[in-house]
Amino acid sequence: MALNFDFHAHVFTEDVAEKLIGKMEEIYGVKRRYNAVVEDVLKSAAHGGIDRVVLLSIANRPEHVRFNGWYAELGKTYETLIPFGSIHIENDPSELDRFPELGLKGFKIQPNAQRFYPDDRRMFPIYKRAAELGLIVVFHAGDEEGGVKGEFSQPKQYLDVIKSFPDLTIVLAHFGGYRTWDAVEQLFGFENVYFDTAYLPTRIDDELFVTLAEKIGYDRIVFGTDFPFRDHKTEREYVERLFGKNAAHKFLTENPAKLLEL
Repeated sequence: MALNFDFHAHVFTEDVAEKLIGKMEEIYGVKRRYNAVVEDVLKSAAHGGIDRVVLLSIANRPEHVRFNGWYAELGKTYETLIPFGSIHIENDPSELDRFPELGLKGFKIQPNAQRFYPDDRRMFPIYKRAAELGLIVVFHAGDEEGGVKGEFSQPKQYLDVIKSFPDLTIVLAHFGGYRTWDAVEQLFGFENVYFDTAYLPTRIDDELFVTLAEKIGYDRIVFGTDFPFRDHKTEREYVERLFGKNAAHKFLTENPAKLLEL
């Protein structure tokens, strides 16, 4: 049976979710569609015909890697959920050695939240170990919502990482540069780089959305929602309507299944 994937969603422990999402709403002016908890992501995914959801966590501080175990347990408990872990620039690369056993497929880097540039040389041992372990790295790329500049995540800051680690599988969120569309094409054409559609519907002109997708290549795009700020059914229907069922099938099913080796 062909599965539909969301490659970009966020949930947190009950005690953290409200505080963290509330802070994001205050800073960026975003509005949640759901609470960022397990029950709600399962409900939204089921309603939207999404069979598997990649959960992305972020270690804003080095000690936050303690949550990797919690995310791993979600993957063991719920067939729908595919957990990624987290790591911080101040952590030892050996933190990644636990990931395969825990069932964590990769990790997310949010440079603006974590306050370091992705091409900071201190990250290179982490990328090297990730490549050796076959882990996927998802990066936030571009600006933030609410007109907030993505100081640490401009497209140009990913080039050295991409070129230095051709064996590292990279997913650049938001088509490689949210609201920095004039600068994203420098990231296209690399065999190890994929792009997700998270948070793009209605936030980018439809014509530009399609033009960029054609330049990226439909085989290198994965569907993402950015849950809890987006709804699975609404996002899926938007992408299917804009790109057609055949292209959407690549984004939702073929490409993510290939990346995750499922």
